[in-house]
Amino acid sequence: MTILCAWFALAGPAHADWRPLGPFGGGAEVVRTLPGAKDQLVAATRTGLLFRSSNGGASWSNLPFPAQTAGVLHALEVDPRSGAVWYAGVEGNNKPQSGVYKTTDSGTSWTQLELIKGIAIWSLAFSPSNPDVMAAGADDGIYLTRDAGATWKLISPEGDPELRPVVSLAFDPLNDRILYAGTTHLPWRTADGGATWESIHTGMIDDSDVFSIAVDPHQPKRVLASACSGAYASHDAAGHWKRLETPAGAFRTYFIAMDPRRPDTVFAGTTSGLLKSLNDGVTWRKVSEHAVKSIAFDRYSPARLFFASVDAGLLLSTDGGDTLRESNVGFTNGTFTSLAGAGSTLYVTGLDDVYRTDNLALRWQNVGLQSPAPRATAARNGGAAGESTSRQLLLVSAVPNAPRALLGAGYHGLFESGDSGKTWQPRKGLPDDIRIRALLPTARGVVLAGTDQGLFRGDASGMWSRVSATAVESVQAAGPRKISAIGRSTALVSEDEGLTWRQCAVPGNGVAWYGFSLSPESDSESVALAATSQGLYRSLDSCQSWELVRGGLEQATTEAVLFHPTRPHEAYVAQGGKVFRSNDNGATWWPIDDDAAPSLWPSSLLILPAAPDRLFALVPGRGVFSTTAAAPAP
Repeated sequence: MTILCAWFALAGPAHADWRPLGPFGGGAEVVRTLPGAKDQLVAATRTGLLFRSSNGGASWSNLPFPAQTAGVLHALEVDPRSGAVWYAGVEGNNKPQSGVYKTTDSGTSWTQLELIKGIAIWSLAFSPSNPDVMAAGADDGIYLTRDAGATWKLISPEGDPELRPVVSLAFDPLNDRILYAGTTHLPWRTADGGATWESIHTGMIDDSDVFSIAVDPHQPKRVLASACSGAYASHDAAGHWKRLETPAGAFRTYFIAMDPRRPDTVFAGTTSGLLKSLNDGVTWRKVSEHAVKSIAFDRYSPARLFFASVDAGLLLSTDGGDTLRESNVGFTNGTFTSLAGAGSTLYVTGLDDVYRTDNLALRWQNVGLQSPAPRATAARNGGAAGESTSRQLLLVSAVPNAPRALLGAGYHGLFESGDSGKTWQPRKGLPDDIRIRALLPTARGVVLAGTDQGLFRGDASGMWSRVSATAVESVQAAGPRKISAIGRSTALVSEDEGLTWRQCAVPGNGVAWYGFSLSPESDSESVALAATSQGLYRSLDSCQSWELVRGGLEQATTEAVLFHPTRPHEAYVAQGGKVFRSNDNGATWWPIDDDAAPSLWPSSLLILPAAPDRLFALVPGRGVFSTTAAAPAP
């Protein structure tokens, strides 16, 4: 993940008043420039998150896409005549989600093309001579449209086990009846619009996945290909291939591309990094260590190039690809597991690392598991087998009265840091084979750990005891002594800093608990709110009985709930991807988002007492967002 820039440089709000805070970066799959307008770009992740930039990649904003996180986005192509028309190829988790999606308004709205719906799409290609002609490489062969996607025809032999799946496509620049296709085992070509096909693998190592094919727009007989066995060149329209001598370690080549203005300049994304050649691939120079999957050439600034990488997000070059730098502001793609804060510092855990802000300046730093111990240091850098998994932090919690003091939990073990995560040491007491799913330190040195084996309490002396046999997935404080905890089907409350616990009544049969919040100790009323699979429930007797809340909410899955830590009666809830606010202890609610705004789908909400007018939301795949928490009730 990249380090963030300052607040004022952030991209525009994700919707209504929400602002993306990062951590920015993560894997990117495709980047494309948009014709007809300078500095316009679109980028996509493998999970179908789409982002647009209107300032040459300086910042990015998320776009709605109906298939995001619903499968794998393999392809994204832009009509060369119009920057508003895009096509996306998707392999859905469910068959109806697979197919080709089209937008004619720059990603504002999308249509799933009917006649190819339900077919897993791996690749797309326009004919340079007539962009109404487009090919789609699918799980079961190759489809062709000659009317911009209105109708499709299977042009590869039906049921042919060799011509499937088709992972790359390229048209001859002058003749749209000539089409090259790369499969997971060697390339093919048709010269008659798909009536007949021939295998074109002479000189290529057998059983090579052909990830990309590029045809020289000025010399159509010159064809390049990238494969799991390396990079190849042909000067007889793929009749014969010659393997290019790439540097050691670059055995897998994800893509190969020619500079459209200087075709002898070739780029190749390989397992050992991005390569550049100035002499048609005869010799290569590594220009980046990052694994790059896609490249886009700026039509207006010849020296400016854009790259999508699997480990550093979106990259920018302003010197013709000789040097690259990250350009990820507003672009986030990751797996984030927890959000915590103390003072004016936020902490986020992801599967790759732990990140923190410094005084909400929104400049994140990686503070993953580090220690002077050689084993822990090796683990952070991908050490020996088994080490990185056992040492990986999945959640972090900050000590309320000591923002530099952190506790972290991984698959096995509990760790502590006294320097905001710069270094970590094991904290003894709990067995290493216990998976900690929730963690809450208190201001007086007590630590509560929720596990599948029950709820454990550690006192200031470091002694641990199991205080409940209930499996616990979340623990939340409502003041110095009042604490709530939930499992999948139950909830607990303690009013003595976790020494003793009582079980709450169950709101309804088969209810799954997703969030539980008690009114702060400063509030004279004893109100509890429960976010469940059947809606939001409210209790006026500290969870002894419940009523379903109808005022402004639906009887539907509610993902998160939070009382404001310093303002009595104020609460927030996430339902249906939107966030709602209440000023009457949860009796009535109204959305804080614009009705037309895209859904955010936060998994947790947070307000820092040091910043009481900001509401933070963690979106598992997209990081942290922030909005105002100071608007008056309507």
